[in-house]
Amino acid sequence: MANKAFGFSKWIFAGALFLGLMLFVFRVPLLEKIGSNLVWQDELKPSDAIVVLAGSHTGNRVEEAVRIFDKGMGKVIVFSGYTYYPEMDSHVGMKQYAIKLGVPGEKIITEKAIGENSTWGEALSNLKQLQRLNAKSFILVTSSFHTRRSHSVYELAIESLHMDIVFLVQPAPDPKVPFPRWWKIRSGQNYVLMEYLKSLYYLIAY
Repeated sequence: MANKAFGFSKWIFAGALFLGLMLFVFRVPLLEKIGSNLVWQDELKPSDAIVVLAGSHTGNRVEEAVRIFDKGMGKVIVFSGYTYYPEMDSHVGMKQYAIKLGVPGEKIITEKAIGENSTWGEALSNLKQLQRLNAKSFILVTSSFHTRRSHSVYELAIESLHMDIVFLVQPAPDPKVPFPRWWKIRSGQNYVLMEYLKSLYYLIAY
C-alpha cells in the first residue's frame, strides 16, 4: 500500500515538474496572450464623434484621438471628466491638451461627469452628450489594456439608455502598459492585474 502511495506521489511530482517546465518555456507567449486578451480593436471608419475616456495622465488617449481626428475619423471630440484635485478637472486639462495639439476649441465637446467616478458613470455622461448632439456613431478611444472592458461597458450602457447608436473602439498605446512586454515594468503588472479584477467585478455587478 505504501509503495502504491509512493508511486502515485512520484507521478504527481513528475506532472508538476513537467507543467512547471512548460510554463517556463512558454512563459513569454503566455504572458503576451494574457495582455493581448484585454485589447479590443475595430477597423475604423468615419463617425460622428470621437469619445476619449479619462483616467490616463500621460496624454496618450488624447494624442490618439487627435491623430485619428486629423485623419477625418470624427467630426468632434467628446469627453467627460472628474475633479482629481481641488479646482482641477480632468476634462478641462484634456481639452486644453487637445487644443495644444491643434484641435479647434469649437470641435471639442466636454463637461464634468455627474455620478459615480467609474467607467460606467463616465459612459453614461458621454452617451448623454452624444444624445444631445444627435450622434448616430462614435469611436471610443482609451488605453489599449482598457479597451475590452470599455467595449463591454458601453454596449451595456447603450442598451440601458435605449440608444440607437453604433460605435467602434480604437486602442491608444499606453507607456505605463507597453504591449506586448507589459510585464517588464511594475506599472504594467499592476494595471493588467487590476484590469482583470475590474473585469470580473463588472461581470458580476452589471
